[in-house]
Amino acid sequence: MELEFIIAPLSELWWMGIAISILIGTLIIQLAIRIPPDKRTILRLCIASLMFFEEIFNQWYMVYLGIWDLSTSLPIHMCGITGILAGVMLIKTKQIGFEFIAMPGMAGAIHALLTPLLNHGGDTYQVINYYIGHSGIIIAALYLAIVEGYRIRKNSWVSVFFMVQILFVIIGIANWVFGANYMYLSNAPVVNNPLIIGEWPWYILFFEIAGLLHVLVLYFCFRKMKPLPF
Repeated sequence: MELEFIIAPLSELWWMGIAISILIGTLIIQLAIRIPPDKRTILRLCIASLMFFEEIFNQWYMVYLGIWDLSTSLPIHMCGITGILAGVMLIKTKQIGFEFIAMPGMAGAIHALLTPLLNHGGDTYQVINYYIGHSGIIIAALYLAIVEGYRIRKNSWVSVFFMVQILFVIIGIANWVFGANYMYLSNAPVVNNPLIIGEWPWYILFFEIAGLLHVLVLYFCFRKMKPLPF
C-alpha cells in the first residue's frame, strides 16, 4: 500500500507549516529569554516531553491503523534519531549531543521542512506530527544555543561528521536486514530536491558532499554566535 505523501513546496499547506513552525519556535525562545532561569527547566521538560510523546503516540497510531511495518516505521531516519536526541539533550545536555543536533540534526530538519515527504500518509495528524518532530529539532538546537549559551567547539564538525558516517554504516546494515530504506540509503526519496542527483549509489555521494557543506555552514554560524545580554 502506497502511503507516502508529498507536501508540494510553495503550496498553501507548505507555507502554513513553515510559518507556524517559525512562529512557535520564536515564541518558545522569546518566552524562555523572559522567564526566570529556574522556570526554564520546566519549559525544557515540557518541550522534551512533547517530543517524546509525539514519537510514542505516532508508533501507537501506526499500529492502530494497521500500517506499522518494521521496514518503514522505526524512528531511525536521521530526523527520527536527532528528534529523540534533541528531547534527551533538553533534559540533560551533553556537549557532543548538542553539536550533533546543531549540525547534522538541523541540516536534515531544515531540508525536511523545505521538501516534506510524509512516509505514512497525509492525514491531519501525520502532518502535525511531521512538523512537530522536525521543527522540534531546530527549536531545541537554537534554544540550547540562544537561551542556555551552548557553543560549538572548535573543529567539532570533524567528529560529528565521522559519527554520521558510523551511523550510516549501522543504518545501512539495518536496511539490508529489514529490506528497508531508512535514511534513504537504499533508494532516493521521491521529492523535488536539487541535492538528489543521480541513481543509487551516486546520489549518496552527493548527499555526503552536500551534507558536509551544510554541517560546515552551521558550524561557522554557531561559532559566530555572540552571547546574549541576559
